[in-house]
Amino acid sequence: MKGSKAAVWMGWVLGLAVAAPIAGFGQQAAPAGLAMRVLKDIPYYTGAGADPKFHSLDLYLPEGKSRAPLVLFVHGGGWRAGDKSLEGLDTFVGLWLNQGIGVAAVNYRLSPAFKHPAHIQDVARALAWLRANAGQYGWDADNIFVVGHSAGAHLAALLALDPKYLEEQKLTPKAIRGVIAISGLYDLVELYEAGISPTRVELSFPMDRDVLHDASPAWQVAKKRANTPPLLIAYSDNDMFGLDEQAKSFYALLLENNLPVQLIKVANRTHSGSLQGISKAVPYNDSLGRTVQPVEDLLGPAMTRFVKRAQDGSFVRTFHAVWTAGGPLAVPKAPPPAVREILNVPYYSGPGADPKLNALDLLLPEGKTNFPLLFYVHGGSWRGGDKETPKALAQLFGRVGWGIASANYRLSPAVKHPTHMQDVARAFAWVYKNAGQYGIDRNRIVVLGHSAGGHLMALLALDPRYLEQEGVPAKAIKGAMVTSGMYDVPKWYEPGRVPVRREAAFGSVPGMEEASPIRLVNPQAPPFLITYTDRDAFMMPQQAHWFYSALLKNGLRARLVQVIERTHQEYLHRVAQPYPAPTNVAADVLGMELVGFATEVAGPTPELSITSATR
Repeated sequence: MKGSKAAVWMGWVLGLAVAAPIAGFGQQAAPAGLAMRVLKDIPYYTGAGADPKFHSLDLYLPEGKSRAPLVLFVHGGGWRAGDKSLEGLDTFVGLWLNQGIGVAAVNYRLSPAFKHPAHIQDVARALAWLRANAGQYGWDADNIFVVGHSAGAHLAALLALDPKYLEEQKLTPKAIRGVIAISGLYDLVELYEAGISPTRVELSFPMDRDVLHDASPAWQVAKKRANTPPLLIAYSDNDMFGLDEQAKSFYALLLENNLPVQLIKVANRTHSGSLQGISKAVPYNDSLGRTVQPVEDLLGPAMTRFVKRAQDGSFVRTFHAVWTAGGPLAVPKAPPPAVREILNVPYYSGPGADPKLNALDLLLPEGKTNFPLLFYVHGGSWRGGDKETPKALAQLFGRVGWGIASANYRLSPAVKHPTHMQDVARAFAWVYKNAGQYGIDRNRIVVLGHSAGGHLMALLALDPRYLEQEGVPAKAIKGAMVTSGMYDVPKWYEPGRVPVRREAAFGSVPGMEEASPIRLVNPQAPPFLITYTDRDAFMMPQQAHWFYSALLKNGLRARLVQVIERTHQEYLHRVAQPYPAPTNVAADVLGMELVGFATEVAGPTPELSITSATR
C-alpha cells in the first residue's frame, strides 16, 4: 500500500462500545460491537528531516464504508508533549465511527527541539497526505474535518485561518470542511501562564511579538480570507486558567468578521476531561462530596451535529440568517422585518375568563403565507409577566420568515394549577384552529417558553391531556424549546422565600408532582431544546440537566445548551445581540441554537436559502 510500509495492520477490531448521538440531537447506547479497520504508524512525510515517530499518523476506519467523511485529530500537550495514541482517545474515536466517519490521529514535531512553524507545517503535511491518499483508503478527500484539543486546537484554527501553511502543500482552506477547536489557545500574546517558567509559549515559539501575532489565530481573523471553513469552539467550565476568555474572545472576533462559528461551554468537565468524558455521564458532587446527579456529555452531540450541519450546508445558512452582514454589531442597526401585528386577540371567553390574561398577540411576516410559527409563553413564576414578546426575539424570527404568537395566561395566587396549563392549551388550540385564516402553517408550530413558561411548554409537550381536551392532537407541537425552566417542581427549592412560589402556584406536593414534566416523559414526546445560563437562578442548571438526562434515558431527541454571559431574566431579550462582559464582548450564543433547532424540526424557510460568501 502506498505510503504504508511502516504501518502495522491490526485487522478487524470489535467491541468498542460508546454512546451514539441520534439525528444530531441526543445520545443512546451503541451496538455491543463495532467493526473498524486500524492502521498504525503510517508515514505522512518522508522528505528532508523526516522523523518516523513524529511524521506518522494512525487510521481508524469504519468497515464497509466508501467515501466516508474523515476527522483529522490533532492532539494537545502544550506543543511539547502528547501523542496520537488511542489511550484516552477511545471514546472520541468511537463517537465518529458510530457516525460512519473515520479518524486520522496525527503526530507532529514537538518543542523545545522544534519551534514554530514546525508544528503547523507538519499538520498541513498530514492533511495534504490524507487528501492525496483518500481513494486508496476509502474516505472522501473533500469531506475532511480538523479537530484539535488544547495546543492541537490552536493548530487546527491556525491551519484554517492562515492559508500560507496549506499553500505550501498546494492547498487552500477549502480543503477543510470544518474545524472543531476544543479548549484551545488563540491569542498567544494575551496567553498568561501563571507560575510556569519558562512558559510553554517561550519554549515553542520565537519570542518576537510579530511572530506571536502571526502565529495567533485570533490575529488572523481580521484578514478574513475566502473559503474560511466554519468553526465550532468548545471549552469547559473547569478548564485551564484563561482558556474560557480565549474561547469567548476568539468567538467574538469571528462573529464580528461575519465568519461562521459556534461556541459551546461543556458542563462539569476539566481541561483533559472534555475528551475523556465524550459519551459518558460524569458524576457531579456537592460541597460535601455527595453525588447529586450525573452530568451528560454535551461535547459529543455538539461535534456530530456540527459535522452534519456543515456537510449539508445548514450551519452556514443558519449563521448568515441569524447574523446579518456586518456581524453582531450590525444586528441592532438592521431594519426590522416587516411584521403585521394583531394584538390582544381573545382566545377564551368561558367561565372565569379574563379579557387581559386570556388573550394573545400575533406578529406575522407581512405579505407571506404558509409560514411556520413560534408559540411563545412568558415566565414570571406563574405569578407575573406579560405576553409582550421580547423585541430581539421577534426581530430574530421575523428575519428568518417565522410568525410569533405570544400568549398571556391567568396568574397565581388568584388561580392554581392546572389553570395556567389549561389557558396555554386553549391559546395554542386557538392558534392551531385559526391558523389558515392568518397564513400560518399549522403543521409547523414550535413552542418556546422561558422560566415558568418553560415549565408550561414542557408540560404541554409531554402531557397530551391538555391539548386533547381542546380537540388538538399532541403531535401538533413539532418541537419544544424551553429556557431556564422548572421540570421537577418538588425539587425546585427557593431558600429564603416564605411562602415559596411553587406553593402559590401548585399547592400540595401531589399537585407539584402531577405538574412536573420530568415525570411525564413518554415515547411520543417531540424533540426538545433545553437551555440555561451560566448566571441563572438557583437550581435552574440542575433542573436542565435532570430533564435532559431523563429525555435521553427514554430514547428521546434532546439537546442541552448552556448560554454564556447571561442572567436568568435577560437572555431572551438579548438574542442575536452583543453583550459586554468584563473582559471581552461575548456575543449571543442562543440565536443560532433557536433558529437551527426550529428549522430542523419544522423545516427551512426561503429566508434560510441564502448562500455563504465564505465557501
